[in-house]
Amino acid sequence: MRTRFYNFKVGADFKLPSRKKLFKKMGEYDTLAEYTVCALRDFEKKWDRKTKFEDYVTQKAIEHSVNLRGGVTLPNHEPALYKSFMVNSHALLGDFIQSYKLDIRSLIDPNFKLCDTDGLSNVEKLVRALKTNNIVPNFPKWLLPLLDYYRLLRNSTAHVQEDEDRCMKAYLKIPLGEFEKDYPIFKGKAPNMPDSITMDDFYLYSASIKHFANFLTMALKGKVKWAELGAIHPDFDVRNIPKGTDIIAKINSVLFTKYNYHPTKDEFEQIKNYIKEHKHSSTH
Repeated sequence: MRTRFYNFKVGADFKLPSRKKLFKKMGEYDTLAEYTVCALRDFEKKWDRKTKFEDYVTQKAIEHSVNLRGGVTLPNHEPALYKSFMVNSHALLGDFIQSYKLDIRSLIDPNFKLCDTDGLSNVEKLVRALKTNNIVPNFPKWLLPLLDYYRLLRNSTAHVQEDEDRCMKAYLKIPLGEFEKDYPIFKGKAPNMPDSITMDDFYLYSASIKHFANFLTMALKGKVKWAELGAIHPDFDVRNIPKGTDIIAKINSVLFTKYNYHPTKDEFEQIKNYIKEHKHSSTH
């Protein structure tokens, strides 16, 4: 079901290792979350309603040797479960931002770093840092407010008891009209208010993280000086290229396999010549 939620066209025909890793990890975790919900649905279906739900939970916990005693009621456990899924989604977003930073260093600016202004989220720190390099992703207006709302919800679950008013204020900053126009499949489903989180919110958060990665990936198109990669890309550092390596195959492997980019003849020759010159000088 989740794939139809992710079908928001960005046109990501350019590849980045950071994006590839994110999509793989998120796919794995989405599957685990869906498995958990499937098990929960089956668990609830087998409850005969003759006993209290918390007593049923306790009984099943004893059967499966799980140290659980009550405390779970139908009204409270599902929103908490969906919020807990967002903890891992948020961690994957953080990991992507760090990996994307390394991609920027390999392709554009070896000294690139996140903005260090206190009080900003990692998303805000990245967006500000990109702007200093004249990289401005074409995000839809709803995307960053949506990510920030789910970040605050995640914080309220993971380790910081965010004030409910703060979460609500973040929710109200999401331009829902524009969001629903762009993304009608979520209309009436998500985002929901802090006390009414559903599985659709988890899907939307996961989808939004993927869209964030797509827009960031496409923002680099036209910004990379491919002919100059010989001087900055770690894979072209002569210290990392074993003796006897086929330089032509190496260049093709890095540019096409990692980035889905076909260099022009001039770009290819400049990278090749740079590697050969520095490989020669390193042996003398």
